[in-house]
Amino acid sequence: MKQFFMLVVTAMMIPFALGQSATFTNNVLTVPGVGVVDGDTSSFYADVELSYEGDGMFRITEAQDRSLVAIEEISVSILESFPVQVSVNVDGYKSVPCVELLEPAVTRDGNNFTVILAESQLGPADEQQTCIAVTDPFTTSISLDVLGLGAGTYNVKVNDVITDFTLEADNLPPAN
Repeated sequence: MKQFFMLVVTAMMIPFALGQSATFTNNVLTVPGVGVVDGDTSSFYADVELSYEGDGMFRITEAQDRSLVAIEEISVSILESFPVQVSVNVDGYKSVPCVELLEPAVTRDGNNFTVILAESQLGPADEQQTCIAVTDPFTTSISLDVLGLGAGTYNVKVNDVITDFTLEADNLPPAN
């Protein structure tokens, strides 16, 4: 039950892949992308279907496991603006050039940010055609929601690579 709760809460906190929204039709909740954080382990699932069982309960009936990309290096950029804006810069590798990066799942628990970066699956047309079996490097930047956070040190984990950053002052929204 704990993993299910974490899955649903995380699903509601992440941006959905390809700009799609979750839908609820015929007692089935369909979520395009779900990041799951279970202790030190992260996973990503696409096209998750949850069947409504009544009394606020859902049962997972379908989920497509997606591969996480390999992370080479991460760094954090803090923009000297007010309020402060923070992004994590990621260098890594996709398994093959024929797949795309999915929208990242980003969560925060206290002073710990977790970013889950996965790749799309090869489609039937890609499998029939030749896809060069070499890793494909990428660089991306992911904004972290730091508005309202207090001064302090924060950890950022992207897949299995960890770094930290420090907010020197409280990052409160501007007063009207």
